[in-house]
Amino acid sequence: MRALVFAAGLGTRLRPLTDVLPKPAVPLWNRPLAGFALDHLATHGVTEVVLNTHHLAAKMAEALEADRAPGGPALTFAHEPVLLGTAGGVRHGVDVQSSALGRDLAADEPLVVFNGDVRFEPDLAAALATHRRLGAYATMVLRAVDDPFRFGAIEIDDEGRVRRLLGRAPTPPGLSAFMFTGVHVLSARAVLDLPAEGCIVRRGYVPWVDRGERIAGHVEAAAWRDLGTPREYLAASLDMFRGGDRMPPRQGVSIDPTARIEGELHETTVGRGATVAPGVRLERCIVWPDTVVRASAADAILGGELVVDAR
Repeated sequence: MRALVFAAGLGTRLRPLTDVLPKPAVPLWNRPLAGFALDHLATHGVTEVVLNTHHLAAKMAEALEADRAPGGPALTFAHEPVLLGTAGGVRHGVDVQSSALGRDLAADEPLVVFNGDVRFEPDLAAALATHRRLGAYATMVLRAVDDPFRFGAIEIDDEGRVRRLLGRAPTPPGLSAFMFTGVHVLSARAVLDLPAEGCIVRRGYVPWVDRGERIAGHVEAAAWRDLGTPREYLAASLDMFRGGDRMPPRQGVSIDPTARIEGELHETTVGRGATVAPGVRLERCIVWPDTVVRASAADAILGGELVVDAR
């Protein structure tokens, strides 16, 4: 099975960190964030992944190639000199992947589309089952939130078929409103139907629903975190210490074997080749690779010369 992982975004809310690394490459527990997405796809039978790239593309590829585990999915990178949007990113990415593999998507072969810059582990087997059960042209993975209209609500009927997109409250009788997670299952026909650029919801799903294509909505209960700001990024790291996000609690530090630690750490991760100097106390911090820490800090991300307050 094939998948596309979005990795081309600018990550503007995470600046200045994303001036150094693209958001899907920022380290979470000493791994590039997108590495968790690749692992999750692999557990659901994905064997070939294409990632679209744009911002700091070489660093994106370098981070994931260094993180690859033996037997993991084959990776292809589809560079976008000019951002193509989510619709164009999928269309271009699949074209590049097909060229690299020497074959097009088969008529009955679904494509999983995933975000590389969030922490989300949906039940893809269940989403694929929904897609097949409804004979869907495309399937959107959704989640319940208090105010789905804040995010551009996707409204489905009792059968699980999408009937309205980006509508305004209130929800019509017989429909339920959810947030779109950014994860899809697309039929080969839907991929070929995408425009060369633009938003996949507005230029793909809206016209598909308008013309009567069968679009499914699969509701997922797994936790979703976008790591969009320094505060959310640090919170995701702390979740992994504390057993949040449906994860078992870990020990109070995570240190790469190549790091040199002479200070005191609490709920802190330290990356490859980093140094924590004597007398330094770090509480609830993320230390990026090759960073030298000479002053104590709390609730911060430390990357090279950057010290970013994450409170």
